[in-house]
Amino acid sequence: MQSHKSLKTEVDNMELQSQNTPTQSRLIRVKEATQKTGMSKSSIYDLMSKNQFPKVVRLSARSVAFIESEIDEWIACRIADRDMAKLA
Repeated sequence: MQSHKSLKTEVDNMELQSQNTPTQSRLIRVKEATQKTGMSKSSIYDLMSKNQFPKVVRLSARSVAFIESEIDEWIACRIADRDMAKLA
């Protein structure tokens, strides 16, 4: 029988492993991308055509989605650009 301390250590190790494991990519639909960015659907597709926004992943013949982490990264870059402009 394991002691309470060794069980706690085992649980702590499992939590650390799960924190260090990359999260699965989540696909989000266009509606959620518009909500996350505050941009209209047409603005998103316009930026995509200029290679200034993450591309969609085709799910079926009539269905697409974005990779959420790419959208989050795009948002973070816009924030970083704003912050760099303040320093200039």
